Amino acid sequence: MGNVQSAASALEVFRHPAPGGELLDLGRIFREPLALSRLHSTPKRVLSRREGVLLGVFALVLHGAVIVWVNQTPPPALPVVPPEIPPMTIEFSQPAPPVVVPPPPEPIPQPVVEPPPPVED
Repeated sequence: MGNVQSAASALEVFRHPAPGGELLDLGRIFREPLALSRLHSTPKRVLSRREGVLLGVFALVLHGAVIVWVNQTPPPALPVVPPEIPPMTIEFSQPAPPVVVPPPPEPIPQPVVEPPPPVED
């Protein structure tokens, strides 16, 4: 039971980190908060909070001013041009085939009807 870690011994790792460059106990995992590590440094802010807010307000005002300026300039007058109707042509990719005219049907012979005999009074 000598290998069991308790809560107190687990916190001891964070309280007394091993100095850099020294060998650690074999079989023991060295853990420390990333904030205390030499290799992991938190990036510093480029702008302070106040500068960031001022930059955002400036960008918003600049965009608003550009929108107002663009809307104030009158649009150029377009010339009135009457519509032009192009000639109606149909374009085909190939010429039309020749039209085949069917021969006219043969006339049907009418049956010969004999005139009725004259009526006699």
